[in-house]
Parts: sequence; C-alpha cells; structure tokens
Amino acid sequence: MAAKYIRRQAKQLAAQFDGLRAAEDIEFVHRARVATRRLRAALGMFAQCLPPKQLRRWRKAIRRTTAKLGDARDRDVQIEFLCGISSAVNAKQCFPGISRIMVQIECDRERLQRKVVKAVDRLEAKGILRQVRRVSKKLLPEAAAPAENVPTPDACTQTRQPILDQLDELLAHQDSLADPDDCERHHAMRIAAKRLRYTLETARPVYPARFDEAIEATKRVQSLLGDVHDCDVWAGLLDAFVLEQRDRLIELFGHAGRLARLQPGIDYLRQDRRQHRQEVFGELVAYWAELGQRQVWQRLRGAVLADGRPSESAPGEPLVAEPATAAPASEADDAAPDPAPAPASQPQDFGKPKKRSRIDGASRVRPVAQKPLLTAGP
Repeated sequence: MAAKYIRRQAKQLAAQFDGLRAAEDIEFVHRARVATRRLRAALGMFAQCLPPKQLRRWRKAIRRTTAKLGDARDRDVQIEFLCGISSAVNAKQCFPGISRIMVQIECDRERLQRKVVKAVDRLEAKGILRQVRRVSKKLLPEAAAPAENVPTPDACTQTRQPILDQLDELLAHQDSLADPDDCERHHAMRIAAKRLRYTLETARPVYPARFDEAIEATKRVQSLLGDVHDCDVWAGLLDAFVLEQRDRLIELFGHAGRLARLQPGIDYLRQDRRQHRQEVFGELVAYWAELGQRQVWQRLRGAVLADGRPSESAPGEPLVAEPATAAPASEADDAAPDPAPAPASQPQDFGKPKKRSRIDGASRVRPVAQKPLLTAGP
C-alpha cells in the first residue's frame, strides 16, 4: 500500500513538469504543489521502509520544490483575485490602485517563474523521482501478496502515531479560534490541518472508509483557515505596497503626492479583505463547534487506537473506541462525550492533547507583517 501510494504521487508530480515550465495554466502549479506535499507526507509516514540516507536527500529536495511552487501559487491566486475584483468594482477611482498592485504582483510572478523552472530542472537532474519510484518498486512484490487489501496489525501500528501526532497538533491550536486577531496561531492551525489531512489520505488504505468523515472535515477546516490566512496576507501585502510606493515616489519626485491617486483602490481592497475575513472566520468557528458536537475528532482517535486493525463493522460505519470503562485513563478521556456546545464565538475544548517533545508549529511561523509577499521591484 505504501509503495503504491508513493509511486503514484511521484508519477503525479513528474507529470506536471512540462506544464510548470510552459506556465500557461496555473493548475499545473497547484497540482504539483499538492503532489509534493502528499509525497512528503507518505515518505515521512513510511520512513521505516526506505533507506535513511536516500530518504533525507529526497525529502530535502522535494521540500525545496514545494517552497518554490508555494510562492508561485500564492501570486497566481492573488492575480486571479485581482482580475475578478477589477471586473466587479464600479468606482473608477479604485482602478489605478488595483491596477498598479496587479502589475507589481505580475512582475513578481514572472521572477518566481524562473525559480520554479530551476527547481523543477534541479529535481529532474538529480533523478529524485526516478529514485523514489525505483526504490518503492522493489517493495511491490511484498505489497502484491494475496492479502494486499487486508490491513495488517503492523500497518495499523506504523500509521497510528503519525495520525495521533498530527491530530494533537491540530487540537493544540483550537483555542486560537476564541481570538479573531490571533493571526499567527490561525496560520499554524491551518498548517496542522493540512498535515493531518495528507497524513489521513496517505493512511486511508489501512482504514478503508473509516477516515472519510475526518478527511472531509480537515479539508474544509484547512480551506476556511486558508481563506482567513489569505486575508491576513493581503493586509501585510497592502501595507508593504504603500510603503514601497511612498519611498519610490519620494525618490523620483521628492514627495509622495501621487500616492493619493492609488489610495482609493488600496483602501477598497483593504476593506474588502477585512470584511471577508470576518465572514469566513465566523463560518470557521461555527463549523468547528459543529465538528465538536458530532465528535468527529473523538471518533477519529477511537478508530486509530482500536486494537491491531480496524473492526469488522460494515464499510462506511463510523469506528468508535472501546468503552471508557475498559480503556486506560488517557484513552478514557478521549472517549468521554464533549461538554455542552459552546457559543459560536467561543470554540469548544475537545480535550487536552498529549504532550509532545516536538516544537509547536506556531513557533515556526512568522507573522505576515514580518514577511510581506510583495517586495520592492516585483
């Protein structure tokens, strides 16, 4: 199962290379970035089956490619948004500011395209994906045994801890939903949701039809948090744009008077993104509370902690943990029902996650204001 999944993602990534170089369709960047993330998640989960030295090289090279693709994808989404909002704005005074921002982001995207092509060429020249496919192919004879579709206890054991770690990481950030202004931890929660989703998708063959609900939940949580983060990025981007334009105008003319012509469009975008963030954040808080009422995370934990292999319940039927009376104290807490639903503005507490030695994801995330996407020149 692991070998097939890894080979499939490696092939999916390689299939995007020509489209990435041509840069005629932004979907190639999106598909390639998703493939790199899924491939990294699979390599991490099944690291015990792969040669350690090669694995480190693979993950490092693929991680670099993901970063270049991510920067390009951000600009593609921003340009697409500006094209849409330009056709919807009726106030003519907003056009100069919006158009100037679009030109700057398009220049930035052209610069990033060279980095995308370089990253793809480097990955291909090193033969990373060929190595991944060749090594994983050697594991296929074992995967093709008669019972290949029957999850083994070993497979459940191997996938259990990565899932629990990612679930704990997601739940560790849920209290940030009580503060609409906690942008840094909202971003960290988005990353945690993304990692949990890809981990669950990788492990899905081990738990047939048992992860569907949780995958859909993490996908929507990730999407909503991503929308919130995009609005935060726009806030930092617009601030950086104003500062860059002011400095540029002063350098050229000795004053920044012409900035007033761009200001209506800048203010329009800032207000639009601020309002959209408020709406999406409210939807996110309400959806998170709904997930708590449905006990989605508790059922996911119960499915993963079940003995050896998934239970023999009917396909599609939610898998639950053993009764609390028969479980250890730490598992009994997970199996206990959630408290009464909290108001939408105050997310529920779904249980204190297990302590881990790994560094909290929030510490690895910089606030948007410290690293604006738009810099001078692009």
